[in-house]
Order: sequence, then C-alpha cells, then structure tokens
Amino acid sequence: MSTSPDEGRGAGQDFTRAWAVLAHVVTPTTFVAAIMMYFGAVRANTMYGQLGVDQSMLGLSFQDYVLRSVTLTIEPLILLLVLAMIAPLVHGWVVRSASRHRTAVRRAIVVLAVLGVASVVAGLAAMNGRLSLPSYAVPFCLGLGVFVLVYGLSLYQRVSTRSVVSPAEQVLQRTLCVVLLLILLLWTVSELAQRQGMEAAHEYRSDPGALPSTVIYAPRRLHLEGLGIAETPLPDPGALYRYRYTGLHLLLHSNQRYFLLPACWATDPWARAIALPADASLRLEFSVLKWPPECPA
Repeated sequence: MSTSPDEGRGAGQDFTRAWAVLAHVVTPTTFVAAIMMYFGAVRANTMYGQLGVDQSMLGLSFQDYVLRSVTLTIEPLILLLVLAMIAPLVHGWVVRSASRHRTAVRRAIVVLAVLGVASVVAGLAAMNGRLSLPSYAVPFCLGLGVFVLVYGLSLYQRVSTRSVVSPAEQVLQRTLCVVLLLILLLWTVSELAQRQGMEAAHEYRSDPGALPSTVIYAPRRLHLEGLGIAETPLPDPGALYRYRYTGLHLLLHSNQRYFLLPACWATDPWARAIALPADASLRLEFSVLKWPPECPA
C-alpha cells in the first residue's frame, strides 16, 4: 500500500503539535534554565544541610545555583536534546510504516502496552514500599510507563478504524501527558539532586583535607570551639590582630559570610559549622596545600 503525500507530510506533525503544546506551557530556554537552577538548588541545600549550614543563611543567587549544576547536568541535557532531535524522525518512520505493516505495528502496540503497564505498576509498588527501588527510579518508571502508554495509544488510534478521537480530545490528551511528564521529570531531578548532595557531603566527610585550610586573625578572642581548632595569642600588644586561629577549613563564601568547618569535624559528632563576617574585622589566609588534619580517633 502506497503512502499519500499528505500522510507523508503529516507523519511528523504529531511531535510538532506536542512541541507546540509544550511551547505554550514553557519556552525551551526557560525550561533548561529552570531545570539547572532547580537541580543546583536542591543539591546545594542538601549538601550544605548535611554539613550543618541551613539554606536560609546561604543567600545563593539564581546564577550561583545554575553554575553549581553545570558540570552535573550538561551531559543529561545534551542526551535529552539529542533524543528530542531523533524522536520526530523515528516517529515519522513508524507512522509511514504503519500503513504498510499493520500487523507488525499492532504487535508493537501490544509490547508497548505491556512495557508501559509493567513500568507504571513497578513505580506504584515502589511508592507503596512493596518494591525496593532507588528513590530516583520511582518517578523514572512512572514517566516511562506513562509515555509508552500514551504513545502506544496514539499508534492504536492511527491504525484502528473503529476509534475516532476528536482534535479537542487529542489536544487535551497531549496537554495532560506533557504536564504529567514535566511533574515526573521535576521529581526525578529532585531525587537525583538530593542523591548528589548526599554523596558530595559524604566525600567531604571521608576526606576533610579536600577543603582549603584556613587561618583566621582576629583583634579579640572569638572563642571558636571544635576538634582541631587551635587558638594562639600573638605577643605584639600593638598589633591590629591579637589572636590567631588554625585548624579550620573553608566551606563556602556567600551572603557576606565565611562558612567554615573545624579540621576534625568529620570525626566529631558534635561538630558545628562556623559563620564569620566577611569584612575588615577579620583577616583570613587560605592555603593552597590541602592535607588531612591530625585528629583523635
């Protein structure tokens, strides 16, 4: 059976319409920036929260969150964009083949239906605690299942002569599918970002020397406490700074504050993060050399 020119031209129009629906919800540039910002915010807040710094004190900006997520999100975003470029071509080939190989397409629809139902059931079972899956795999299974089921339904409507769906119903169906997939994507990004934040905090715990060593000079006693912190009074009574503190590591400079950790914070269950003002009242020196501190067992 030959394919008409109109059918050939309309082979890729489904993805065009779906993209038009998505463009009405959010522009591609805004969507990518929002995903990067959201990933960076969740990861940073999780990591610094594990290190004892509340997110309300950080004062990180939109640019800070985006820059902190670039190295972790650039590869997944490139993969998504490549898939978005290939998907219309594959869909067009499937639509053109549907009229010539209806039996094969019907079998493929059955396979898609089984795969979609299995993926949704696995995601729902993991949500209820009846199936052990990584936290980020739950929204991924749900999203994959929804996409496969909706795509299989679209193919079934194309090859079946008994079901006719009005254009209004198609637009509503695609809009609901796009919104649901966006929600599941945000859920997946949140779970992955939290996992990355936990892993980053664990790396700092296992290697305290990974943070820059810091020396603080202060005009008055700061009464800094923590394993590894040493206070040294300076002998010159006319000096601008009278006390020196060693045994600290710089965690972050943000919101006009220095956030520091004691050198032995990883082995001290009562260790606390320290916030100091970033002004002329203190002098901080940072060492390029990073070596693990000598901490008590």
